[in-house]
Amino acid sequence: MNQDLERIRVRDVMNQAVQWAEGGENLRAAADRMAEHRIRALLVRGRTDVDLPGILTSKDVVNLIGAHDVAVLDQLHVDDACTRPAICVPDTTNLLDCINLMRHAGVRRVPVLRGTEVVGVLSFSDVFTRLLQRGSGA
Repeated sequence: MNQDLERIRVRDVMNQAVQWAEGGENLRAAADRMAEHRIRALLVRGRTDVDLPGILTSKDVVNLIGAHDVAVLDQLHVDDACTRPAICVPDTTNLLDCINLMRHAGVRRVPVLRGTEVVGVLSFSDVFTRLLQRGSGA
């Protein structure tokens, strides 16, 4: 199984539909967009096209609400709540190395880069789905 995971590249499993948030964006607007699109993370756009300062996850939002109150969503911005830094991987990374990195770092999703350009996001859900497909012969 590990040899199979070493042959699969992150680019073959990642989700290419990347959703972005601006750092100064209201947290409620970002959380509403996540709910609307049924996604669990937004990448936070930096000052330049290659600057990726963080990632806002549904866990970040839920932890804030749990520690404070739902009203905190109207008081804070994405920059106040996002996880920093975003741990990124090159699209050529093999799946086993990426899984190990994610486990070690304690993250459930990572932005995927081709050079300095974000080309996707890989989540444990993507990995799970791929493993199930491989197990069924798909």
